[in-house]
Amino acid sequence: MRSITIGRYQVSVLLLLIIAIISPIVFAAAYLWTVRTIPFSVDEPLSITDFPSSFHVRPGENKTLDITILNSANINYSVRLLLALNDTAYQESYVNLSNLTYNITPNTNQIIAWIFVNKTAPPTWLELHIDFLRW
Repeated sequence: MRSITIGRYQVSVLLLLIIAIISPIVFAAAYLWTVRTIPFSVDEPLSITDFPSSFHVRPGENKTLDITILNSANINYSVRLLLALNDTAYQESYVNLSNLTYNITPNTNQIIAWIFVNKTAPPTWLELHIDFLRW
């Protein structure tokens, strides 16, 4: 087996090769053990907390819809309220929804949307979806 003389000592080339290969691995492992990983999330600061459990309107009526949005952040947001019925054809033919933009301040915000049903609308049972787009 080959060896190298270092000062008064003869060191095996194989030993030096093993040290050269293992050293970076040991260094990397030591580095990885010092790194800590923690969960990180960005949560939605707004939530719809109160809204009517049902909504009844007659053809030709314009009714308001009271909605409460909670802003758990300490900054204001602009929010576009998105109202939609589960029957797009009926909505396009007979219903106008406000879909307005609101300024949402920290804490609780009472906002009012409106729904107008055309006087020619036939009776029906639908679902009203309430959502928002924040920016």
